[in-house]
Amino acid sequence: MFRADKAGLPQYKLDVVLTLTHTIKVIVDWTDEFDRWLTHAEKQGGRLLVVATALLQELNDLRAKPAEETATFKRVRQARRHELRRVAHPFDPAVAVRIIWGFPSDDQVVIALVGFDKKAIGDVFYASAAVRGEAMVDAWLRQKGGSDERGS
Repeated sequence: MFRADKAGLPQYKLDVVLTLTHTIKVIVDWTDEFDRWLTHAEKQGGRLLVVATALLQELNDLRAKPAEETATFKRVRQARRHELRRVAHPFDPAVAVRIIWGFPSDDQVVIALVGFDKKAIGDVFYASAAVRGEAMVDAWLRQKGGSDERGS
């Protein structure tokens, strides 16, 4: 409803204000192995820490599991039992940081599993990261009292 005040400026009477903003974010958790890697990155500092922090922010900004792959978020194709993904950054000649992560049981919690600098070790790391990552998802689910995606 609208009416003018003494100065002729509009006055509004609002009964209800509705916002259509989606405010739910995922919760980012991580494994002990990832914590050790991140602690090492913090001690090393420099580009490794800057990029690792930016990638964690990308995970933190997720609203839900990405529906499709992007340059930043891609599936780890070597993973068989759990849907694992990696978060990556644009080319940087100094570092090639990747974080392997997944949604273990629902769309509200994402866990960072393994962090590494691909520049030093290349793509061969994905195969072992997938096996280790899936084992970490299983352990995380057991610790939290859940079951894995196969229902076991």
